[in-house]
Amino acid sequence: MNISSSDSIIQISGVDSAEFLQGQITNDINFVSENKILTSAICNVKGRVLAVFRILRISSGFLIFVNKSVAEKFKTHLEKYAVFFKTKIEFIDKAIDGIEIISESDWKLNCIERGFVEITESISEVFTPHELNYQNLGLINFEKGCFTGQEVIARMHYRGKLKFSLAKFSVDERNLLKELDFIFNKDGKKLGQVVLEEKNEGLVTLKDKLVTEKDFFDENLKNINFLNIESI
Repeated sequence: MNISSSDSIIQISGVDSAEFLQGQITNDINFVSENKILTSAICNVKGRVLAVFRILRISSGFLIFVNKSVAEKFKTHLEKYAVFFKTKIEFIDKAIDGIEIISESDWKLNCIERGFVEITESISEVFTPHELNYQNLGLINFEKGCFTGQEVIARMHYRGKLKFSLAKFSVDERNLLKELDFIFNKDGKKLGQVVLEEKNEGLVTLKDKLVTEKDFFDENLKNINFLNIESI
């Protein structure tokens, strides 16, 4: 089991921990075990992704591995709801048996290869799960019942016409794109935004699945020469 060197570790313990987390996370806590890390997200009441994380069951409760840039925000969000349960939320700083720590750069490159958007402070509460393709990566369980933001997310999933697409791209040095950069059409209309980038590769969330067939431009309306861009 692997985590990123950029992760913080949060321990959630107490007799109500499973029940508490089930009402907050987008995945089903019943699928978490001591031998398998489950990836999930938490959202705000508007259905925007606040954080994405990996969770592991331990004898006293659960361990959560979450990007350190949103870790404090994540903990504060959970604490608002934890007052109604017998549970304790705390940061821990110790080695975990069986967990391999991967460098941040290698972790990001692996995320890009898998088409997985890691939530950092800069994009926390900006995108819906569908804009990041989480529904197709097993991060949302629509059968588990309510969780924060669930009504908005379910409405979009079942009633909305989903046009969003996540695309993987690569560029050369002359067309360098950074996280949060917008991409445009030739008329200056925003078509998408870069959500992850490392070493000239990255992921961009697009407003329409079909736009990968079009030309793209940067904020100065200079043509972006993608070496490759394909929807995931």
